[in-house]
Amino acid sequence: MDIGGRESKGFHIVDIIGKIDRLKDSIVLKSYINTLLEKNVQKIALNLSQVTYLDSGALNVLIYCHNMLKKKDGKLVIIRTNEYVKDVLDVVGLNKLVKIYATEEDFENETNHN
Repeated sequence: MDIGGRESKGFHIVDIIGKIDRLKDSIVLKSYINTLLEKNVQKIALNLSQVTYLDSGALNVLIYCHNMLKKKDGKLVIIRTNEYVKDVLDVVGLNKLVKIYATEEDFENETNHN
């Protein structure tokens, strides 16, 4: 798993590449999120377009991120999932907690109007 970050439309976009399938990956992702929270970042968009697999540890980190941002009146969104990842998010109900954008263009268009 590789992680990178960038700013767009008032959000910190976290680009994640590869599988999130080891405890180490979940720890690294949670640490990255915690660093953003310590810097008082309140809007985070996770770009999952290049994530091919995620396990329960990764799902726990996504829920943790949502909960921590919610406590700070922040917002978590997800951008571009493949079918497998979208199915997993739907099955666990994360799609009911977090807005999922089909494309980065959809994300940018909607955040332009908010």
